[in-house]
Amino acid sequence: MPAEKWTLRLSVKLLGEKSVSGLESEPTFQVGTLQITAKERTGHLVLQARDFDSEAAAVAYVPHLKAGLWNLSIERNIAFVPYFQRREIIRANDPEGAAKHLDKGFNLPYTGPVHGLTEEAGFTVYRGGENIRFFSMSATGYVSTPWAMVEESLSEGIQLGNVVSDQTDPRLDIALDLYLAHLSESSTRARFLTLMMALEVLAPEADKHAEAVVLLQKFAAMVQAKLNATSDDEAYDALQALLREIDFRKETSIRRRVRKLVLDVAPLSEPELNKLARKVVNAYDLRGSLVHTGTVDAQALSDAYAVVLNAIKLILQVRLGIKPTDRAS
Repeated sequence: MPAEKWTLRLSVKLLGEKSVSGLESEPTFQVGTLQITAKERTGHLVLQARDFDSEAAAVAYVPHLKAGLWNLSIERNIAFVPYFQRREIIRANDPEGAAKHLDKGFNLPYTGPVHGLTEEAGFTVYRGGENIRFFSMSATGYVSTPWAMVEESLSEGIQLGNVVSDQTDPRLDIALDLYLAHLSESSTRARFLTLMMALEVLAPEADKHAEAVVLLQKFAAMVQAKLNATSDDEAYDALQALLREIDFRKETSIRRRVRKLVLDVAPLSEPELNKLARKVVNAYDLRGSLVHTGTVDAQALSDAYAVVLNAIKLILQVRLGIKPTDRAS
């Protein structure tokens, strides 16, 4: 009797009207020893990997598919809803009867006995040979990015990316969410500000220079002494607020932290790295003008967006363990 095999299926809802073309034939590509099939179902991109030796082995492979999808979004600007939770399969006591009920009650064509039902988005693991039906209320969108390009990005991410486990850096999770969100924004201004937030989230926390911190500590001690001596409620609240502000001021400014992020992470030669860091800082200054005045030069905004997009793609791919390519520049 042949050994039991397991299938892993991961489905994400695509955002926007342009996503992937060429999925009508349900192409299969190979990553290592695994065969992975891609398909489109009601506006979802579905990746299906078969022939795992155990359920646990299939579940353990989910992070690799996630890395492939992240790389796809970074290299090809394809947005999706990052829902990666496991879906529970509702098992049918009578697979043949379930299939007939779906055909009659939901107008789903008969494709053989149905062993279970579940929702479309997320991942499922089931035995090879089982017929699981998936439900979604999403509408199918238009498609555009050729499958050959999608396959290339998916394969590289799955094969080369670090395991993106559920215990990954929460800041990286937030930055990836923001990157995906920016793809769906309708204006350059909104896309630029969203990407800048992603850089801010990833920027490392660091204290100011030691001498500056010493001066702040002395000032804080003076304020604390005043706080201990006052009996006026208004003065007490004001001094407490000042203490909190002094404590916050011990950290390096976000502007410098963003610069440090680029210098520490972006995989470029030193001249290119310094050039990119300067451009990102200039873009951050433009962000300040945009937030405070509500308007900036349109060309300057477009240029700043291109700089920040390039920087965040490089940084995200490095953080995911994927070697950056010219396609992500």
